[in-house]
Amino acid sequence: MAFTQSAQPSLANRLRGALTSRDIEALGALLSDDVQWGDGDDPRACHNRADVIATLTRALLTGVDGTLVDLQTGKKGIFCYFSVTRPRSELQEGARDVFHVYLVKDDQIYLIRSFEDRTSAAKAAGIK
Repeated sequence: MAFTQSAQPSLANRLRGALTSRDIEALGALLSDDVQWGDGDDPRACHNRADVIATLTRALLTGVDGTLVDLQTGKKGIFCYFSVTRPRSELQEGARDVFHVYLVKDDQIYLIRSFEDRTSAAKAAGIK
């Protein structure tokens, strides 16, 4: 579902602020109660705001660090590109590019989709 052009800049700016400051509480305020993140069959999938907050908090506490490299609004959602670094104890140790698309309705994020590449994520967000 596309979201209104007037809602995009405001929500995108609040999202940028929450992500760059790593403010989990501010990010949580942007999420719908029933936000989904990940494949429903994956045991690590998030099925609500509390799951997302717990997952991100756990990642930060274990030393996962991410830098927001790019954030753009598209016709279908908000595109985010992160450079993520994981500590040596993690299975996916080292730096990695991560691409997310945040789908929005009623000025709240209801779905977070992860992508392996920038092109697929940008297309899903409705960015040319």
